[in-house]
Amino acid sequence: MRRLWIADVHANLPAFEAVLRDAGEVDDIVFLGDIVGFGPHPAECVDLLWELDALAIAGNHDVEVLCAPPPSESQSGPVNWLHWTRAQLEDDHLLYIEALPADTTVQSGFGEVSAIHHPVAAPYLHPAMPDAVLADWCRATPGAVVAFAHSHRAMDRAVDGRRLICLPAVGQPRDGDPRAGYALEVDGALSFHRAAYDVEQVVADVRAIGLDASFTERWIAFLRTGYDPEWSRPYRQ
Repeated sequence: MRRLWIADVHANLPAFEAVLRDAGEVDDIVFLGDIVGFGPHPAECVDLLWELDALAIAGNHDVEVLCAPPPSESQSGPVNWLHWTRAQLEDDHLLYIEALPADTTVQSGFGEVSAIHHPVAAPYLHPAMPDAVLADWCRATPGAVVAFAHSHRAMDRAVDGRRLICLPAVGQPRDGDPRAGYALEVDGALSFHRAAYDVEQVVADVRAIGLDASFTERWIAFLRTGYDPEWSRPYRQ
């Protein structure tokens, strides 16, 4: 059995498509949230996830876009990623996102997996966190195996008798590697992978949106390097 595990597409269609190509033929796909937000292709990414018939849950940015006000006719241009994203989505896209559950259970070759976007109230979990810290933040999530996303960094740790798996980000890596990240489960063995994609096409699409110039340049640097001074900070206790 070959299963593709993905998360944090963040409206980056070329990255999403590159992962699908790189992973090859799979039996099914599990998506752990954030199909939209902070990327230039929200509608296209929702369409593709829908078409793939993936087992999918909602992420925090998916929920946020549902709460955003509809675009105003008096608004002369995009204010930020959230408002711009909301304006790109049709009712069908919003209904699809609204129907996504907050969590699910996945039967895998390595056991029953509690699949969530992120532990409730936890900060961004980091691979460098001590075992005790990780165990505390994940204590409220049931199950011997927990798979989550949101932190945009790969992790597969045995902690306090449990297996904690964090998926790398498809569309917004934060670990200094700009390639799209994903995990592949093959006959019960899980491995992390990276796929190169046309970053410069995404850069051009971000420029075309018309967000604040300094913010746009910061975001372009983030896409090109997989690093941002705020979002790629090393772990500090």
